[in-house]
Amino acid sequence: MIIDPPASRDENVLAVPDAWLEDLVPRRGGIVPVPETVPDREAHAAVRDGLESVRPLVREVLEHRGTAPGLAEAGLAYLKGEATPLGAAVVARVATMARLRSRFADDPGWADHLAVEHGLAFAACAFAEIEGVWVWDDGGAIGTDEQPVYVVAGTGDLDHAHWAAGRAGLRMRALLAAAGEDDHAAALRALAGHRQGPVRRLTTAFLMPDRTDWVDECCQDPPKRLSYYTSSGAKMLWCSLSTAEQVERLGDWAVLQVGERDPEVLYTLVDGLGEAAAPVLARSLDGDAEPKERRGIVDALARLPGDDAFRIMGGRLDAVNVLPAMEAMIERFPVRALRILPELGTGTARRSSMAAGLLNAHLVAHPGLAATVELSAQAREALDALRASRVPDAPDDLVPAALRKGAKRKGPAWAAPAAMPQVMLRGREHALPAEAAGHLVEALSKASPRREPPQGLRAVLDALDPGSLAEFGWSLYTRWLASGEATRIGWALAQLGWTGDDEIARRLGGTARSWPGQSGIQQPLKSLDVLAAIGTDVAVMQLHLVADKARPKRLKKRAGELLLQVAADRGLTMEQLGDRIVPDFGLDADGGMTLGYGPRTFTVGFDEQLKPVVFDGRGTLRKTLPKPGANDDPEAAPAAYRAFTGLKKDVRTVAADQIRRLERAMAEQRRWTTGDFRRLFVGHPLLWHLVRRLVWLHDGDGTDPVAFRIAEDRSFAGVDDEVWTLPESGEVRIAHPLHLGESVPAWSEVFADYEILQPFAQLGRPVHAFTPDEAAGDRLDRVAGTVVGVGKVLGLERRGWARGVPQDAGVQHWLTCVIAGRTVVLDVSPGFPVMSPAEWPEQTLGSVRIGRSEASDRRGAEVTFGELDAVEASELLLTLHTLAAQAEPA
Repeated sequence: MIIDPPASRDENVLAVPDAWLEDLVPRRGGIVPVPETVPDREAHAAVRDGLESVRPLVREVLEHRGTAPGLAEAGLAYLKGEATPLGAAVVARVATMARLRSRFADDPGWADHLAVEHGLAFAACAFAEIEGVWVWDDGGAIGTDEQPVYVVAGTGDLDHAHWAAGRAGLRMRALLAAAGEDDHAAALRALAGHRQGPVRRLTTAFLMPDRTDWVDECCQDPPKRLSYYTSSGAKMLWCSLSTAEQVERLGDWAVLQVGERDPEVLYTLVDGLGEAAAPVLARSLDGDAEPKERRGIVDALARLPGDDAFRIMGGRLDAVNVLPAMEAMIERFPVRALRILPELGTGTARRSSMAAGLLNAHLVAHPGLAATVELSAQAREALDALRASRVPDAPDDLVPAALRKGAKRKGPAWAAPAAMPQVMLRGREHALPAEAAGHLVEALSKASPRREPPQGLRAVLDALDPGSLAEFGWSLYTRWLASGEATRIGWALAQLGWTGDDEIARRLGGTARSWPGQSGIQQPLKSLDVLAAIGTDVAVMQLHLVADKARPKRLKKRAGELLLQVAADRGLTMEQLGDRIVPDFGLDADGGMTLGYGPRTFTVGFDEQLKPVVFDGRGTLRKTLPKPGANDDPEAAPAAYRAFTGLKKDVRTVAADQIRRLERAMAEQRRWTTGDFRRLFVGHPLLWHLVRRLVWLHDGDGTDPVAFRIAEDRSFAGVDDEVWTLPESGEVRIAHPLHLGESVPAWSEVFADYEILQPFAQLGRPVHAFTPDEAAGDRLDRVAGTVVGVGKVLGLERRGWARGVPQDAGVQHWLTCVIAGRTVVLDVSPGFPVMSPAEWPEQTLGSVRIGRSEASDRRGAEVTFGELDAVEASELLLTLHTLAAQAEPA
């Protein structure tokens, strides 16, 4: 284990573990010792003998008319004994291809051969020239005119640098790094004459990375990344960097891309740059690295000393793969961890709570460390606050019996109890000791969303504080995700069905609703099972939101299946279930929330669209809740502001859906018993803000319907504004203008007098009816020929319409809606391709038909539009007229 150096030493010295040494690209003057490397005589002999075996073929290639004249002359001269670096480079490439039958092959033995034959400086210069030579083949057969092989000048880029950046170039660099001072200086002088053009400049900088001025020059004009899979030039530059100024010169280029995150590049980058590698690694971690690459990047970051690297890791604790590397970093630099973790653990973000947990685990592992380290006042204050927030461990006799012992096997590293939130007993005066919390983790590892906890575990869970248990379970889940071990859906997600509460349900539902596509969809699919296992009204509400708003169809379908199952288990219809799962979001009985800032108090209510409205202590309407000020209570005010922010977010997720649900209930003439009406609507803290803005009808036994509204004090009043008593029997429904008839103007005047705005058009709703001919038939042509944007047409799906059965080429040519047991079909052209419904931007509306099913015979009228009642007819026509009114301009 590498420990922070004492204060008297330089904390910025980089200590690279021995396990890395063999993977480092050798450099001269670096922290890693240069290997004892001398030219290999056996490799020299093998290359010499191989060249002799293919000498005729090499000469034939060089004499081919397609070979560039300058390269041909240099190569033929080398074969005759007139050695130049360019000639050696040409022959090395052609001879290697002739032997290995691949123009992509390189042979590291050439570095040793050239060094033995001509000296180290000559060999280095040959490698400076080697990427300027390209062997071209039209099939790979040397010596045939049908498939010629010839030599041409290099392409001018290092995207495919097979020699300089390959095994041969690394061998050449190693020989230079291990050379004596005189040989190294001679090679340096010789290479200075081979730096013409960007390819040679980068190659010589790679061979001599201790010439920082050469590397600086390459950073001014870094190599272009021409290919998605290869970036040899970039890898050469990464392995040459040694100063923070070089990273700054590279600017936005300095992010490790695909093909550049190999271990040897990461290790050499860290060896060369030390702490200065931290921002490069941070940007690369935030990019598109694959899991294996991410592990390499965070491993490299975790080996960097210095506060910047530590803060970079701490700021990404909730990212995949960072957590285990951070834990190793804490053990590697325990003093630095004690100095910085308190600062990282301050706040409400998930990564802050993870940092606080790591700090607690660190203090448990090193109990005497805090007394020996000089901490800043801020760090000491945060450390004291952490200790003060910890609840005392419960004595053994208060710990549930089932958690006093367990298996001796050690749990997963990411589930260390000391690093997670405390689980408190009911009453919140004591917490489970770490050992008991470990036994709880063991018990939860057998969780499944498809079964209830065993009786013994159920008794344990009932003895624990529900809120802290939920946060402990959520910490298990998030640490599992962050560990990088979530390759399959396991118990860490399933246990939330046993430990989760309404807040956990909201988090899971939000994750599922925001899931972008099919990639990794098993996790949100399983989270829907967990929501069903939690089973509270809020959890079921989250299932409903996923079924309504999630993008991937698999999520929507699975959420719908689970909702049907929940409804059946409760003996309810889907509509009845929807009435019962609207959360109250912690609002008071009046449907509001009081927020205390200390000297200031604010009251929150809601308007007709369920948008929050804020009043100050004098009853004055504010545009929004103000941010806490200097004179407000430093604890109460921020907490109140966070509560308001959360409330806005929560209500926004359900507002539009609830308004649409009530409007649909009016159109479909749904009815409730008076008891359900009082409990589910009048008494509901949130829905109350909507239902008091509507006119309702009461249907009694054998009596005419009575229209009424709900007054501010939750009493009932008629159109004459007189108090009216709602009978205990009968049913209640939302009044349609057709039900109100001639009383609509009077009701409108009442609402205007009280300045009541409605959540949707009720009193001002247009009313339509079929003509006699339309009522007698099964076909409407009112909107036929109207051209409407595809988004407007697809918007009908939010009003209960569905796309029809795909036809040829997978195109859906109509939409359907079920009204009173009949199926109404709207033809559209050109229709909606199943895989991309909005592909064609304009749709021409066709005829509207009615039948007993989508497949009803179009030639024979089974039913007519006249079979719909007046409200059903009006609502259908209103939908069609509203759609047609959005016609595209000619």
